[in-house]
Amino acid sequence: MLLLTLLIALPALAFCQVDIQHLADLQFNRFDVDQDGNIEPLEVATYFRRFDTNQDQQISRVEYNKEVDTHHANDPPTHTVLLRLFDALDYNNDSHLSQSDYDALFIAADANKNHLVNQAEFRTVFYDLTGILPVGK
Repeated sequence: MLLLTLLIALPALAFCQVDIQHLADLQFNRFDVDQDGNIEPLEVATYFRRFDTNQDQQISRVEYNKEVDTHHANDPPTHTVLLRLFDALDYNNDSHLSQSDYDALFIAADANKNHLVNQAEFRTVFYDLTGILPVGK
């Protein structure tokens, strides 16, 4: 029984090394191009285009990995969390994200339906998608 508990707990321990609130805020700031404290649909499209390096209207896992590596190559726990986010957004499991996947993320995050996503809304959906809650906050 102890072995089973350890096997279940070990993956979660790897994620404990990540300050998930800080990571959520970093991602929010990357989306919030004009830094006005809200993410707008146009900013989501801009973010999508930055990842879609071959401009085929989808982000492959390889493209996503390259972009994540530019910011987190020396931080394996953070890299793992962001790849987990990719998997959560890849609803049809085809190893590609489309603009509609990002649009669905925006709609899910926009809790008050004002066509803007503020930092609190973004954090909530980020925690839900990664399955990690901030510790002690």
